[in-house]
Order: sequence, then C-alpha cells, then structure tokens
Amino acid sequence: MSLNRIRQKIWFCKRTEKLVNGMHIPVYGKPVLKHYTVSSTSGSPDDVAAGIIPDYDRYITRDKMKDRYNTFEFAEDDVLWVDREPQLDDDGNVSLTENGEAIVPPDYVLKKILDSQKSLVARFGISKIQGA
Repeated sequence: MSLNRIRQKIWFCKRTEKLVNGMHIPVYGKPVLKHYTVSSTSGSPDDVAAGIIPDYDRYITRDKMKDRYNTFEFAEDDVLWVDREPQLDDDGNVSLTENGEAIVPPDYVLKKILDSQKSLVARFGISKIQGA
C-alpha cells in the first residue's frame, strides 16, 4: 500500500511559555498543516525485535523526497493536533481562551526526531499529552 493513500492531516506548532504576573502563559506559533502517515503503535517490528523500548506512543513517517521543499523546521517539544484539528482565528493563529490556552488543545507532543541525512524517510516519535 502506498504511503500517500494513508496520509492524514497533522498540525505542527511551536509552543513556548512566558511569565506574566508569576504565571506561566503558553504562547503558540502559527500552526503548519502537513500530511503524513501516523502509526497506530509506538514501535516498529525492527525496534521490538532489537529490544528497543520507545519512549513515545506513536510515530509519524515523512517521505523526505516528497517533502524536500519543506520550510518548517521540526523540533522536539513541538505540539501537534493529530486526532483533532485546532481552532484557528482569521489570521491562521491558534484561537485561545481568556487565560491563553488553546480552545482545542493539541493532543500530541513531538518527543524524538528519528532521522539521518542519507535516509529517504524520517520518523518522528510523538507522545499523547496527558488529559488530551
């Protein structure tokens, strides 16, 4: 089966925090929509056979040749909407509540980038955010 047929929408977003009146307020960057394949489990058969226990719940597979003009830099601790979609305002930013939280919070966080310069496929280990 072609990976193109099983790709799904995934929203990536940088999230930082700022300190306001002694409280940590989340700050969201502009989310970026990508279409990648998402596994249903965390480890590949090769990982399991080698005794590798991943510290993430699922992984995303990216075909680097099809995505070679990608300008978004993936980073560990980016937040993602995988099984849901973010609510966006008219400018394409994440819609926030009065206390600065996303109206539709992200459901995953990017835990590990599994990539090399010579491979044609990159994988990203993602973990479910508690309470999401």
